[in-house]
Amino acid sequence: MVSALGKEHQLATEQLDFVMPDRFGLKYIDKDGSEKPVVMIHKALLGSFERFLSVYIEHTAGRFPVWLAPEQVRVITLNDEKPILKLAQDVVKKAKELGVRAQLDDSNESVGKKIRDAEVMKVPYCVVIGDKELSSGKIVPRLREDLPKQPDTPVTIENFLQKIADDASRRAL
Repeated sequence: MVSALGKEHQLATEQLDFVMPDRFGLKYIDKDGSEKPVVMIHKALLGSFERFLSVYIEHTAGRFPVWLAPEQVRVITLNDEKPILKLAQDVVKKAKELGVRAQLDDSNESVGKKIRDAEVMKVPYCVVIGDKELSSGKIVPRLREDLPKQPDTPVTIENFLQKIADDASRRAL
């Protein structure tokens, strides 16, 4: 198999194993009544699970589809005011109730640094919560650069989270 980076990988294997049966003391009785050693055949269509995952991570460069991403949404606070923090916590709570994997970044870093951290971690969606989102109840999600661009139209928090939950359940790209 050749990855997106042009590297060749061996995934599928079929092997004759003469060692493991001996270690387990496996024998069979031949038609003449004598004990004979066993030979095992191992077959792995995708190689080891670990090898498959490493090739997949390399192939996607860590940019998992939204349904597979370990973190689907990063909620970022603009500042540490209590109403903004409360809304951000509520967004994360609603996301988790819908089965969306979301994390809150309320660290004492700049918004730019928080967004950059989410980009480095390949989080598909970022949501910044500030005064505007607090007053309107709407957000403009930031998408990871490889995802299809969408208009910068504000959407309700509920509609945004429901769309992610629906896409994830359908395993939509």
